[in-house]
Amino acid sequence: MKEKDKIRRLFVPQRMSLEKEFVKRAGEDISSRLMKIAELMDSDIFAAFAPAGGEPDITGFLRKQISKGKEVCFPRFRRAANRYEMAVAADLAKDFARGKFGIMEPVPEKQAVPANVLKETPWLVPGIAFDRKGGRLGHGKGIFDRLLSDASGFKIGICYEWQIIDTVPSDAVDVMMDMVVTESGTYRCTRKTERRDGR
Repeated sequence: MKEKDKIRRLFVPQRMSLEKEFVKRAGEDISSRLMKIAELMDSDIFAAFAPAGGEPDITGFLRKQISKGKEVCFPRFRRAANRYEMAVAADLAKDFARGKFGIMEPVPEKQAVPANVLKETPWLVPGIAFDRKGGRLGHGKGIFDRLLSDASGFKIGICYEWQIIDTVPSDAVDVMMDMVVTESGTYRCTRKTERRDGR
């Protein structure tokens, strides 16, 4: 736990201090790479996140997929059940409101997506740090680990190149990624890590 907190204390301020132009440009580069991932593009529905705190700005990609008729789901805190769920949003402006941790999430009126529907759905997952074996470090609240606990779909970590480290400290509850995408490369997470630039 101390090692995880040490990485968070180092990486979170660094990410939040990034220039807006870099965040936008990196998001565009990541979006171009996402367009070439068959596991994601072949699905009519996928789970994503609303970028916050300096995370890569992939909103343009999300809007484009929505305009193509795809359903895009985002985390939303359900106060009555004291847990997070996923809900579909078709308009990244009108369908969102500030949520529990100050992050934009679908408004209560938007339809929740049953867990069984999302079981085999691709996921775009943010994080503080990743490694090339699929390890992911989040903010420590366990939001995505719980949402992904029963998910068998293809999981894609989204981050900047500098957020990839040699080894992410992990616990039994931490969910592994199948791929990590940065502004500089696409990494399919296998025993023999392979970098596939531009693909």
